[in-house]
Amino acid sequence: MIGLLFLPAALGLFRQVMRGLGWSQGASLDWPLGILALGTLLICLEQAHMAIADLQQIEATQQQVQDRRLNRFHWVTLSTIAIELAGFYAASIWIGWGALIVLLSQVWFNLLARIQLQPGTTKPVRSCGVAQRLPVLLADGVSLLLIGLWIAQVAPIWNAVLLLAIVLLYGWVKYIQPAK
Repeated sequence: MIGLLFLPAALGLFRQVMRGLGWSQGASLDWPLGILALGTLLICLEQAHMAIADLQQIEATQQQVQDRRLNRFHWVTLSTIAIELAGFYAASIWIGWGALIVLLSQVWFNLLARIQLQPGTTKPVRSCGVAQRLPVLLADGVSLLLIGLWIAQVAPIWNAVLLLAIVLLYGWVKYIQPAK
């Protein structure tokens, strides 16, 4: 059900991709818009998947153990989903500011989520502080800088390409690399 909340935003982002690539009626080619919209669309699909997975993991872990940290983690997860949804919906109208909100939601989560869930293991709730999340926070910081430059129209094509590269690298590390 939660995944359906991402669908209208994803469709709006797809429209932004089409507009940026000049594939919608009356649109002229705008590579920076199209590339940034594509990266944001990919992240939207990933975050929809993660919202479902995170909520399922919380439920499974709550059935396995009683740990009051789960209540806080559940709140952090729900608030992150709400913020990122606001960002994705905003991005379907104005891509730069929406992408900025989405990135801020990721910083929010990584600063506030102090645990990591591994349901089905002997220790399903593991501490995971800011120090362990530093590489992700660093990537978020770089992405925030790039989107800020994109919004300011400082080398927008290069910033859009770099942001898309970060998204693709993230996908490769998360989904392709572990499969090997």
